[in-house]
Amino acid sequence: MDKNSYWLFASLLASICIYGFIRLMFNLRYKNEELQAYIQQVTAAQEELRYQYYQNLESEKKLSISEEKFRIMYEQAPLGIALSDTLTGKLYDVNPKFAEIVGRKVEEIIGIDWMSLTHPDDIKENIHKSILMNDKTLENFNIIKRYIKPDGSSVWAKITVATLNFEDKDKPSEICMVEDITEQKINEDVIKSSEYTFRKLFEGSSDAIILLKDYRIIDCNLAAIELLGYDSKAKIICKTSWDISPEKQPDGVSSMEKAWDISMLVLKQGKYRFEWWHKKENGTVFPVEIMLTSILLRGKQVLHAVWRDVSERKLLEQKLEYLSYKDVLTGLYNRRFFEEELMRLNVPRNLPLTIVMADVNGLKLINDSFGHAMGDELLKKVGEVIVRGCRADDIIARLGGDEFVILLPRTASVEIEQIVKRIKNQALSEKVGSIEISISFGWETKLDKDEDIQEVFKKAEDFMYKKKLFESPSMRGKTIKAIINTLHEKNKREEQHSHRVSALCESMGIALGLPEGEVEELKTVGLLHDIGKIAIEETTLNKPGALAEEEWQEIKRHPEIGYRILSTVNEMSEIADYVLCHHEKWNGTGYPKGLKGEEIPFQSRIIAIIDAYDAMTSERSYRNALSEEVAIKEIQTNSGTQFDPEVVNVFLEKVLRFKAS
Repeated sequence: MDKNSYWLFASLLASICIYGFIRLMFNLRYKNEELQAYIQQVTAAQEELRYQYYQNLESEKKLSISEEKFRIMYEQAPLGIALSDTLTGKLYDVNPKFAEIVGRKVEEIIGIDWMSLTHPDDIKENIHKSILMNDKTLENFNIIKRYIKPDGSSVWAKITVATLNFEDKDKPSEICMVEDITEQKINEDVIKSSEYTFRKLFEGSSDAIILLKDYRIIDCNLAAIELLGYDSKAKIICKTSWDISPEKQPDGVSSMEKAWDISMLVLKQGKYRFEWWHKKENGTVFPVEIMLTSILLRGKQVLHAVWRDVSERKLLEQKLEYLSYKDVLTGLYNRRFFEEELMRLNVPRNLPLTIVMADVNGLKLINDSFGHAMGDELLKKVGEVIVRGCRADDIIARLGGDEFVILLPRTASVEIEQIVKRIKNQALSEKVGSIEISISFGWETKLDKDEDIQEVFKKAEDFMYKKKLFESPSMRGKTIKAIINTLHEKNKREEQHSHRVSALCESMGIALGLPEGEVEELKTVGLLHDIGKIAIEETTLNKPGALAEEEWQEIKRHPEIGYRILSTVNEMSEIADYVLCHHEKWNGTGYPKGLKGEEIPFQSRIIAIIDAYDAMTSERSYRNALSEEVAIKEIQTNSGTQFDPEVVNVFLEKVLRFKAS
């Protein structure tokens, strides 16, 4: 082999080696990359396995924690929990709360049929429900039942039963969630009992009761139907409270507006008592007192209204208000109203403010003579006369007794004189029986705002009393004449008796040689000695038989009545004393004072003899007249006991011309 062939062969061999090396290197690189990729896959797989391992560890840990939490929750649950075999009904696990509810220990419960815990009264209603399912599902149902405790007491429980379907088809299970609702059941029973009681009270109440919701009536009892004058409940239900009320209440506020305000107040504070005016079906308006209360009825808030008809009470209040400001006898205002009104009117804008005082003349005389009924009639008539003489806005009041007052704001003296004149003219045309009406007036006007109104009142009163001094005596004289005329009209026998006694008194005065003035006085005494009989019942005066004791006592009052009548007239004060004593006796056994001998006024001793003589010799309702001889003998017999002996002698010898044998 030559040198060139050698170098060529060597070059070829070297090229082949280099190519093979290069290819080997490429193959090695490729294989290395595959190995690296595999290593990475293994590493990743290792990491994944390591991750899964730790994840499983974490899951197992979490599962363990969850199971622990579940067990804690199970043990400490506020509800009772029990697990039972659906097929056998036996309990295989319960929590402490369930054991507490049924009143037993946990170990006493495991393995027993939970139906054995059921109250005997609930056995008939078998609430044991088992639902077997092929797949994992859960079906619930709720029941309420009673458990019975070892001590015999029972517990009401609300039970939620769930049927559990496990892969183990041979052991289907039920889980029971048990809530003790004994207190709730007791409360429900109480509520039912309360509602029953409420309904009984509601329907049977004598007070009207309505229930309202959203201002509308949702129920009412029979008393409310009757009070409102309807014939059925259906006509009232759904009406608003203002539908059965007048448009406005007495204070002028609309019933609707006021009802809203009151309802809101009751909802806020719970209850409210007030007065209200309702309207019957026929339109009659009447007052009620309402106690409105917010209550819960079947879980809903309603308003419970109790009505009481206060019509009678309102009438009484009106009467009391009337009495507090009105004079019952005359219907005019009374002193209380006058005093309040005087203060109200005592302001500058009412000046000149005039006070007129009025006093009825002879009232006491009329009361004593004719009785208080006649006096009351006189006062009523005076009130009417004053009202007719005054203006419509003038304030007239009776202060009491015989005194009246008139308040005249913005009225001057000139107008007052015209008003008083009108009243007096009205009085002239009026009489009470046979009695004329006489009124004395006095007045005073406040012109300056600084004047004391009480001083103005006193000046008006003083002025009135001055007028009365002049006007009253004349009235009394007229009244006494009216009394005598009335007595004589009532009893003609008394009239004849009085005139005969008066004539004999005149003869006796002449026989005694008395001055002419004293004879006239004695004659007047004879005429008036029985004036007190005006107050005695006519049936008693004219009774045909013997008088009863009380009638006799009434008759014996006539000297005192006569005295009161006559003593009201100043110039008759002495005559009044003589009349008072004309039934006194010489020996002190007479009446009314039991005077004796010369304690008895001389004129009274004369009247006593003449009165007795004429009574015996004239016809009476209870007997015929006695003869003069019998009467004289009776007087002689009673001389020195009933009669003054000296006066008897003068009467018999000088007046009757009787000569003793």
